Amino acid sequence: MSKDDEMYDEINTLVGSLAQAFNLEGPQAAKAVETGAMTLQLGVDGEGDRYVRAEFQGKMVMVYPGQAKEEMVKRARKPS
Repeated sequence: MSKDDEMYDEINTLVGSLAQAFNLEGPQAAKAVETGAMTLQLGVDGEGDRYVRAEFQGKMVMVYPGQAKEEMVKRARKPS
């Protein structure tokens, strides 16, 4: 598997996790990311684990490699 193939597999996994976390179909999640309706930000939690923070329609989820931690879905805080 080439690096490009691996990257696309990882992106597909992320989009699938986002779709599941926000109760969307895969194409809907991809479109939300493409249009900027869903925002993504990379981060590292207090335990040193990397994640992608996604915000969409007033909700926030943190997606860790290999799984969406749905228990962490919370109302997004509005910037002041």
